[in-house]
Amino acid sequence: MDWNLPYLTDEHKSLVMLMKEFCEREVDIKALNEIGDRPMPVTSTREDVMARMPWELINKAHDAGLRQLATPEEYGGGGYAMDHLALGACAEAAGYYGGQFARLISIPWKHTCTLVSSPYVSKELKDELFTHFMENRKTYFASSGSEANHGSDMIMPYDEPGKTGMFFARKEGDDWVLNGDKQWCEGACISAYVLLTIRTDPTGPISKSATQFAFPTATPGWTIRVNDMMGNEIVPNSQQHFENCRVPDRYRISPAGEGLTIHRGALAFLAIYHHGFIGWAQRVWEEIRDYAKTRIQGGKPIIQHNNVGMLVAEGDALLRTARLFNYQYSWECCQAGQLSQISALSFFYGTWYVKKVLMRIIEIGLDVYGGMAPQKELTFEHWVRVHLSMFHGGSTGTMGLLKGSKLL
Repeated sequence: MDWNLPYLTDEHKSLVMLMKEFCEREVDIKALNEIGDRPMPVTSTREDVMARMPWELINKAHDAGLRQLATPEEYGGGGYAMDHLALGACAEAAGYYGGQFARLISIPWKHTCTLVSSPYVSKELKDELFTHFMENRKTYFASSGSEANHGSDMIMPYDEPGKTGMFFARKEGDDWVLNGDKQWCEGACISAYVLLTIRTDPTGPISKSATQFAFPTATPGWTIRVNDMMGNEIVPNSQQHFENCRVPDRYRISPAGEGLTIHRGALAFLAIYHHGFIGWAQRVWEEIRDYAKTRIQGGKPIIQHNNVGMLVAEGDALLRTARLFNYQYSWECCQAGQLSQISALSFFYGTWYVKKVLMRIIEIGLDVYGGMAPQKELTFEHWVRVHLSMFHGGSTGTMGLLKGSKLL
């Protein structure tokens, strides 16, 4: 894996080497895949999900300084929340050298970045959230915007008054009372806090009627149900139900009605996930390439057959361009500094392109491994299922293009 990208500083490369060395020393990719493949019934409780987590590995990642890379230095973290290149490169290394470990490590990074970057999160709330995170190594954060009756994306393209976003919170004194359901949330079932984007004006367009909260999942009235996805990851996807959940106003992390401003700004941090998947896909492609070099057909390695060699080369070219696209966007975010200044166009394009590339790697692999048929023993079988289960993450690629067209 070549990390000599012009965007990366010597400090970034040192962090990448730290991640590489940690993964090679501590991460058993096969064992993580086996955890992810264990059946996760929709009746599973929060305790069931917590019991399947590799907490020993996560604890070691904390000791190595990796779990808390995005946490502010004043709380004992690495302070890299606004260094998108650092987190992106580390996520890619975690994907390449650790497979699912990239997801385990980058989920808290992404949401920590949102909390650090938002000017509306009070010092008091940051003290609570980050102290909790640093003192309890089983603390995770999640975020949730999607609702089951409005597709996997409530932001676009429907903004008619009162039509999108039916989960409603009403103000009662110093509290907000939450009633409704949220769908397609990665990590809610293990999280201490979920960053919720909720309608607080029942009649206006969703773009001006939502508010964001850092919701404590210990609040009475909150329940979860695991979603039955095509290929569950270690951290399962879930839906949440809120019944008269009372949340003090101090947990509000956006001005009333401006929640989607924060929600959209946090798109910059979703690119961390793209970096992780690209790293994992790079390893998958290298396995495909190596197989094509060793399988003999017609008296020579199949990579020397033009039809196979062209497929392997195509995968290489696609991954190179996807990496550069994602690093370009991360670099743009670093230059912008504040969330409000970041253009979402590159992210929407990146969502479409990265997902196209990963799906094409699947097709290429199935062709190159054609003599074996799509057996479960293929080295990239687990990666295929995990990718399919996350294909909607951050909205589908097609929705990314739709959003991009609106910005144009």
